[in-house]
Amino acid sequence: MLKDMDFGVYGKGVDGYVHYSLAMERIREEEENRKALMDEFDNDVDEMDELDNDEDNFDSDNLDSDDFSSDDFGSDDFGGDDF
Repeated sequence: MLKDMDFGVYGKGVDGYVHYSLAMERIREEEENRKALMDEFDNDVDEMDELDNDEDNFDSDNLDSDDFSSDDFGSDDFGGDDF
């Protein structure tokens, strides 16, 4: 019965079945490897996002005017009105 079966591009009979099953196994392995790589990439991206968020704990609504001096905005250190 198996000798009469046609597996298309993989051939007929037992040889076709073997080639077909090997190809399907290879496809499954490649898909698992691809999924593992994508999961690893996603985890790396998530870790980078967490690091970026830790550095950016800057709330612009929480700024007091006392935190700044005139030197922060460039004071007039050019000698006054001597022009």
